[in-house]
Amino acid sequence: MSLLKSFRGHALLGAAIVATATLAGSAVAQVPTLPIPVPTTGIPGLPGGVPGVPGVPGTAGLPPIPGIPAPGGTPALPSIPGLPGLPGLKLFSPTGALLMPFMKDEAKKIFEKEKTALPAAKQALVTSIPLQSDPSKEEVNAFAGCDDSGKTYVVVTEGMYQMLDFMSQTRATDEIFGTAYYDEYIKELAKQQAGAAQILPLPPGMLDATKSLDQRKLKRQRQLFDEAIAYVIGHELAHHYLGHLGSSCSGGGGGVLKPGDIVNAGKKVIPAINQVNEIAADSQGVENLLTAGQNESDYHWSEGGALLVIDFFKKLRDLNPTAVLFTFMSTHPAPEVRLPVVKSTANTWRLMHPSAVTGNGNPPPEAPKLPFPTGLPAPTGLPVPSIPGLPGGK
Repeated sequence: MSLLKSFRGHALLGAAIVATATLAGSAVAQVPTLPIPVPTTGIPGLPGGVPGVPGVPGTAGLPPIPGIPAPGGTPALPSIPGLPGLPGLKLFSPTGALLMPFMKDEAKKIFEKEKTALPAAKQALVTSIPLQSDPSKEEVNAFAGCDDSGKTYVVVTEGMYQMLDFMSQTRATDEIFGTAYYDEYIKELAKQQAGAAQILPLPPGMLDATKSLDQRKLKRQRQLFDEAIAYVIGHELAHHYLGHLGSSCSGGGGGVLKPGDIVNAGKKVIPAINQVNEIAADSQGVENLLTAGQNESDYHWSEGGALLVIDFFKKLRDLNPTAVLFTFMSTHPAPEVRLPVVKSTANTWRLMHPSAVTGNGNPPPEAPKLPFPTGLPAPTGLPVPSIPGLPGGK
């Protein structure tokens, strides 16, 4: 049985349980109870058989049947008050997904925080660069570029925002509940990547209400999204202050994205598409997000979001190597190259900032591990060298 069928089965089972509970609640009076002796004389001043007499169904004074709370609690939809022009911007949909207006607004705030956290010389080069959004939900991409006049911008497509939320939703649920939705979603997505890359929505019933709206899951989901988008836009911002776009994008900040620009972006960003520049942008972007994350009051961003993004697309590629995958996957270094760069950059940054705390103070949970290179013996099979002068030594 496929997991997708299993999800539907769980949804039907959940509906059946709710229906059964409803019927049971309406039929309480019909459930037989053990007889309780009724005083023959009754209660002084009251005729027998009226409310107040023990043993009579519906007797006054019996405690009500307690309700069953939802596991973990089902919260009201949080909102952010005070956004310009909006009385309150909701974070999550009724299904527990981050809403697109919130993701865009959150990304812009993080973008400005990352610019502010840069050293003065780099900050001066990017202070006027805006973060733009492309409405394409089919295109999963982010890029540093410029308009026809050479004015620069950073662009994230709505498809990328949506994909980052799917990553964050499934991984957060797995961390809280010990499920395996993250890997199973990638498996379902890989099956669809034939002919043209496309986004697959989470299967109905995959995240039931007791999980998808659990406060712990929602909080962790937002943390992961913030780390992931900070990595994505920090990487693209680095292309600008590292000078990777060349003379075609030398008109200063303030570029305006027009319809169709994402299709023509490759003409302006060719200089950035090479292994050396991408690795440099990865390293600088991770340093930037860790530094900016120290200014967060509750949760200090870690490299976990970067590892999540790279691992997600690595697994997608591994499951369907011949599929037509998302555009940027063919223009960036292999995940096997990028993962060690992200990890080593983060570890070096922590050595240089010994008092800093990233994430919750522990390594990112379930950080992806690179497989041991094929053709070499497994680590456990390596011989232990002997030391002269010690027992067993030569």
